[in-house]
Amino acid sequence: MNRYQKLAWFNLIVITAALVITTAGVIVEIRWRGYSTIAPWFFVVILLLLKLKPFLFRKPQSEGGVVCDERDSFITQRAISFAYKNFWIVFIISSLVVHIFVGPKNSVPTITLPLMAIGGVLFMQIMCSASILVQYGWGIKGEQS
Repeated sequence: MNRYQKLAWFNLIVITAALVITTAGVIVEIRWRGYSTIAPWFFVVILLLLKLKPFLFRKPQSEGGVVCDERDSFITQRAISFAYKNFWIVFIISSLVVHIFVGPKNSVPTITLPLMAIGGVLFMQIMCSASILVQYGWGIKGEQS
């Protein structure tokens, strides 16, 4: 497993853990107090683990260490392109859905736009990581490591 695959798995695990723990925290807090103010901070704290990637998955320090080859660069470029294209499709659809539900004469709550931005970033990370793993999975049929 190379560096990009490890990064992709790390992204998916951290984002999934953040979503699961935050959802559980919100449910528990709403049952106890009737509203939730602390649980969304779990989400932010867990997502801060994504900032540890440069320290956990360092580039090789030796002169002979290879960071990536042409295939790795091509897979990464395709993954980013795939995530970017799908982000805009989902963003436009979600904007239209918000418009349909709220209507043209009403206003959108102020929390909606930051949540759409955070959701867009998470969507891009998930799509990019998943497409990296899928593309590497296509190429290793029959190989042994």
